Amino acid sequence: MKFYTCLGTLLMALMLGVALTHAQAVTESPNPFEPTELAEIAAVLGEAVANQHHPEDTAFAIVVNDVAPFWTAAQIASHRAARELGVPLIFDAAVKPGNKDEQRQLIQGYLDAGYQGISFSAIDPSSLTTIIKQGVEAGVQFIAIDSDAPDTGRLLYLGTDNYRAGVAAGEVLLETLGEAGGQVVALVGTLTAPNAIERIRGIEDTIQGTNVTLEAILIDDLDPLKAESNAEQALLQYPNLAAFVTIYSYDGPAAGNALKITGMVGKVKVVAFDLEPDTIRLLNEGAVSAAIGQRPYFWGYLSVYTLYAAVTLGSEETLRLLEPYFTDPTNRIIDTGVDIVTADTLDTYLDHLNSIGIWSQ
Repeated sequence: MKFYTCLGTLLMALMLGVALTHAQAVTESPNPFEPTELAEIAAVLGEAVANQHHPEDTAFAIVVNDVAPFWTAAQIASHRAARELGVPLIFDAAVKPGNKDEQRQLIQGYLDAGYQGISFSAIDPSSLTTIIKQGVEAGVQFIAIDSDAPDTGRLLYLGTDNYRAGVAAGEVLLETLGEAGGQVVALVGTLTAPNAIERIRGIEDTIQGTNVTLEAILIDDLDPLKAESNAEQALLQYPNLAAFVTIYSYDGPAAGNALKITGMVGKVKVVAFDLEPDTIRLLNEGAVSAAIGQRPYFWGYLSVYTLYAAVTLGSEETLRLLEPYFTDPTNRIIDTGVDIVTADTLDTYLDHLNSIGIWSQ
């Protein structure tokens, strides 16, 4: 049975007040890419909030760091969750990619409008600290997704453990380049966001002392055209370049397109983060060797359920329910994990995406 069908049936039952055990809620999946533990979290939260009535005029917002295809899966999932729970939700992002001031203004606007729960992906955590702390003091629930802001007082972080993801990317680089090793250039949108910082740190730690060297980190300010230009310049500057490792979702397509333009496909490898539609296409074409797939679908879905639980049950009870799933209890982090996808496993991965009604993430 496909996961989305199982989860949809389960949550429908839960909203009718039918209590199901974990054994009933989560079935063994035949697809290795289906994250059964995340489905279990959805079941636990769904059961806890069944028949609970949230305060009147409750509205939620999700404010991310960019308007990009990467966020489509999270947007779809968040609106599904909001529809199931019967609460209004806005999914929003700064018009100018990576604009920390605009992101802060968006969050301030939702606070001023009386929103009771906000999930966010921090462009620059320091720019959000004051307003989020003020919101928390006023009783608003905050959840960080994708890029954490631990010093803001947010309830928890739900997303990729970015250091571990960086380690995974480093391991894939070592495997892809093999005994030959070689020079690597990283492409990234910004170095202020914790997700970028931690991924690069994980890569650097993993390749340290090996025959793979990170020669440069090129920043594109969340501009895909600049990312592609950076890739083309790197190919000129490093004639012996062995691989790109791309940190943000659009950086993989930028590197792959640069290789196609310069006739370097197959000669220079690409290990990419995320699986945007163009990254999937380039995997099929051989211009991208491997992708580190995150799970933004569940960031959207679970953050709405978690915000709803925190508003209706209280933050302490919500944290108690989620405690078994914290990978870092001290900092209240739920690592949603990553998927390593290659051309050989792409069809199986796409089967999983189809089962939850999305086409990329």
